[in-house]
Amino acid sequence: MTETPSSTQPCLTLAIDNGVALITMDRPHAMNAFDRTQRELFQSALLSADADAQVRAIVITGAGKAFCAGQDQHESAAMDAAGSAARIDSYMALYEVLRALGKPVIARINGVAAGAGLQIALMADLRIASTQARFGMTEFKVGSAAIFGSTLLNSIIGEAAMKRLVLLAEIVPAAQSLALGLVHEVVDDARLDERVAEICAQMSQWSPTSVAITKSWWKEMGDEMFAKAAAAARRGHAINFASGAYSLGARKFTERKQAKPAGI
Repeated sequence: MTETPSSTQPCLTLAIDNGVALITMDRPHAMNAFDRTQRELFQSALLSADADAQVRAIVITGAGKAFCAGQDQHESAAMDAAGSAARIDSYMALYEVLRALGKPVIARINGVAAGAGLQIALMADLRIASTQARFGMTEFKVGSAAIFGSTLLNSIIGEAAMKRLVLLAEIVPAAQSLALGLVHEVVDDARLDERVAEICAQMSQWSPTSVAITKSWWKEMGDEMFAKAAAAARRGHAINFASGAYSLGARKFTERKQAKPAGI
């Protein structure tokens, strides 16, 4: 096994073993909710893994009991307009990297995936969930607009199911998520690592060139919609922030949680 320099950071690790790059979001005290540092390290780890000729598959997961609970609302509550705009840009840059990866990406979903965490999972090529996994597009709970998340959900599970998840801000258990098509497989928690390893071993047999060409076409198929969603996100989140809804929602959320983990 080899480890990259990013594995020395406290909030994310990247380990490469037998052709598999394992990227672990590692803020378990905050249910792996994204702050700026973790977003930046996550993007760097993806690029590093994709550039490594020995890597045949990339697995993303979360430390502890969560996959990723979304955006860190402590960060949101303290943000000004410029910071909010910069954060949207950073998410769009991260999503562009995810879309452009030439290696197959598997989301190993061990617990809750909500908000931005669900978006990360939805951008993976395969989603393999534990029976302990739960899913939600819970943006309205913190006064945020659900723009990019709605776009991803609509293309994967359809308009009716997307609108229910967004408008009710439901947290959906693993079995229901499988029925909706949010995930590709649900396996017993004890077998999650074994199943992900089986999938990686199978994909390691494929020509890296063939996989990369195919993934490039997948990206091209979605380029127009991604560009529209990115523009709508920048525009909509700026309006939402200016209205005060997001800042107020984030503050209320952090007050409710007090010393509990951050995130949606």
